[in-house]
Amino acid sequence: MNPSNTGTASSEIANTVAQIKSARDLVRQALAGCGLPQIQNTLRQADMELHWALWNLAEPGTLFPEAGED
Repeated sequence: MNPSNTGTASSEIANTVAQIKSARDLVRQALAGCGLPQIQNTLRQADMELHWALWNLAEPGTLFPEAGED
């Protein structure tokens, strides 16, 4: 990576992390308001995939939305 691009790449990653965290919040809201087991399961899987995306970006977080932390 070109050292002159380090700041740009860093800000792009920070933006991506923020967007993923926002997406996880939306998934959690949808999960809280859903009473359909099949949809709940799908939303939990979506949250897990978003968790792994954050993990791959070296961003700490919890896996289960019930924990309420990120």
